[in-house]
Amino acid sequence: WLTVVSEVSITGSETTATSIERVSLVPPSLLPDEPSCHYGKKKKREVKIQYRKPATAFQHPNAGVMLASLHWILNILAKIAERTVAESSSGAQAAVRAAAARAMTTTTTLEMYCGCGAHTVPLAKSAILTEIVAVELDGRLVDACRDNCRRNDCLQDHDDDGNDNDRGGDGNGLECSVVQSHDRTSVRVFKGDAGEWAAKTLRIRKRCRDEKAGQSPSSSSSKNTVDEYNDFDILLVDPPRDGLSSTVCGMALEGTFAHVVYVSCGRRALLRDLTMLCSAVGGFDVEDIAVIDLFPGTDAVETLVHLKRRDAR
Repeated sequence: WLTVVSEVSITGSETTATSIERVSLVPPSLLPDEPSCHYGKKKKREVKIQYRKPATAFQHPNAGVMLASLHWILNILAKIAERTVAESSSGAQAAVRAAAARAMTTTTTLEMYCGCGAHTVPLAKSAILTEIVAVELDGRLVDACRDNCRRNDCLQDHDDDGNDNDRGGDGNGLECSVVQSHDRTSVRVFKGDAGEWAAKTLRIRKRCRDEKAGQSPSSSSSKNTVDEYNDFDILLVDPPRDGLSSTVCGMALEGTFAHVVYVSCGRRALLRDLTMLCSAVGGFDVEDIAVIDLFPGTDAVETLVHLKRRDAR
């Protein structure tokens, strides 16, 4: 079990986390029965989350690091979402504009290497984002992630096969729709290799550029695919120690991502990937970074990096 305590903003029927106060492991008996709690004038919400993992799947060896990492990630994404709303509501009558902007502003995320949903589910339950599309290659973890999203009431169901090649659209299998709840974000979970997924995305973007340039015939299905699949604001990655493939880095650079949140347990691979992402024209700058001592007394660390697109607002 996991509990996330967040300060929330309530606009009409919409509940949005503006900051994350605490993430902790607690027994179910200690969690409140009601999802919303009020402390004085501040409105806070405690959300209980239940996980199950396959017995043979990777288990994070340091619970304290896992919680610290999750707390940092949730707060970074909450700040990104809040900043997006603030920029949409700047000017006169800011309070009125903010309420309207919060209802209309979307913050969509592609999460790669999602595992069993250790980041996915708290993000969805915190109602920080508008949409999450989660991708994982390991079939055991895909099933576990879907099960965890379902048991926490944030899964948007699709075909039982769950392979990204069966998503319809233009035959590339990359079409996606969204159903949103008032107090959580709906998640779609797909089985696929991150590199192949990125390569497919790059092919679609190239075809759309060719269509715009008149070099190939256009189709309505390709426009829907780009609008619904490629238009993500945030890329969240938690790759193995070997880091990202050059194809995934290329997708990050050529895509619509204004932000990348990178969780790394391999610092040499991280240095390589950051060099590629930050040195490219139109690439990213490091906005924030945290280094957490993974195993005290050793050189193993977990590094968390928030990258912001150089031309992003």
